Amino acid sequence: MTLEEWSYVSQILGVVLVVITLIYLALQVRQGTQLLLSEARQVALATDQGGVYKFIDFPALGRSMSGPDTPTFEEKTQLMFWIISQMRAREHEWLQYEAGALDGDTWLSYRDVIFFVLGTPRNRELWTLCSSYFNKGFVKMVNEMTNEVGHTDFWQRLEAVS
Repeated sequence: MTLEEWSYVSQILGVVLVVITLIYLALQVRQGTQLLLSEARQVALATDQGGVYKFIDFPALGRSMSGPDTPTFEEKTQLMFWIISQMRAREHEWLQYEAGALDGDTWLSYRDVIFFVLGTPRNRELWTLCSSYFNKGFVKMVNEMTNEVGHTDFWQRLEAVS
């Protein structure tokens, strides 16, 4: 084989190695993206469970949210900060979704918790008090979402369970 032929063979090998490297890098990026999405879902799940466990530790939150009697200042404070913690978690998930770190289906499943958190007139009033502390785009999305939907009857149905 001539030197020129060896040159062609080495160029072909070089191109093959570049293609193999690009395929390897694409697989690594894909794996990294999947890991990032998995971590974002794990954080969302842990945060969501924390909010649920608050009702186990403080079942009176349900009555504060939906009861006909005006809660005490302490009960309203507890409820307000539960709302802030839940809405801050939703805001984080929304920001992750907007940045592409959380897929659409996962975001929608966690977004729908907003309907529960702001499902009563009292909670919506408390949201109005604290919404200025949140991302303006998130607040706009939440307000558009909740303006289109009535209040939940979850608490009345729960009370009716025998």
